[in-house]
Amino acid sequence: MDFKTWAVDKKLKDSDLLFKKALKTPSQEDLFLKAADHMATLKPSFTEGLQTLELLTDLILMGHDEALFGGAGVPVTSDNFQPLIFESWKESLRRLRYPETSLRDDDLKIKLEKLPWPYGSKVKFERRGDRAGVELKLFVSSSTDLTKILASLERVQEEISK
Repeated sequence: MDFKTWAVDKKLKDSDLLFKKALKTPSQEDLFLKAADHMATLKPSFTEGLQTLELLTDLILMGHDEALFGGAGVPVTSDNFQPLIFESWKESLRRLRYPETSLRDDDLKIKLEKLPWPYGSKVKFERRGDRAGVELKLFVSSSTDLTKILASLERVQEEISK
């Protein structure tokens, strides 16, 4: 699938691509179309595709070139793997666009994963816009469980405060 086919399939309008007007040279336009064609082969959703196209535009304006395709050269053989391949490519693009934030996030993720979270809890590092943190899922079936979890969370708070 190429970009034009993907754009028609997703009912993309010119107004959805206003960020593309920042590309001034023919070589920037060509690189954008090449990257957009590549992205379309990974079959992202409308929203994921637009986010990625905006990210690609930023990277092109920053002077990146064929490096935009790094991490995406894996042959696509099954639709089951396309979301995983797309996500890893999008993450590599994010790392190119925001290198310092990516490094800080990696350090914070390691620090947070090492904390003594309550037994049986599920901890997932997340970035939500400008904020990074953890999503914590717990299962409580009794007041005793809740007491133990709260005590454990107090230990986590103490570790964070150090």
